[in-house]
Amino acid sequence: MKKLLQIVLVSSLSFLCFSCYYDEIPEHILNPSEIPTDPTDPNYVEIELSSSIQPIFTANCIGCHNENRDPDLREGNSYNALIPDYVISEDADVSKLITVVSSGHGGLSIEEIGLLKAWINQGAKNN
Repeated sequence: MKKLLQIVLVSSLSFLCFSCYYDEIPEHILNPSEIPTDPTDPNYVEIELSSSIQPIFTANCIGCHNENRDPDLREGNSYNALIPDYVISEDADVSKLITVVSSGHGGLSIEEIGLLKAWINQGAKNN
């Protein structure tokens, strides 16, 4: 029994140490696919808070970020809760929201982070 416990303990410890190792943040997290921010670009599509961003918050964030925890990301509250403390309009790279979600907080996908960045870089409009 003691030998079995040692094997399980060593195996578990080895698995734990080597299963989640990263030397650096993966490149696709730092630079998700760019969505045009220039309205004259033929590929430009306006990212709207109500139809593109709020569903991300609703699906991933409001379980914790509600009336009990800042920022309150519930529908109708998210814009005022984010601007200006968490989002710097037209500068996603220095916005606290992007810094936090890019570190893995909230478990957002690459595409969701890309949409958030595009919305911010397009001016973070309340639309």
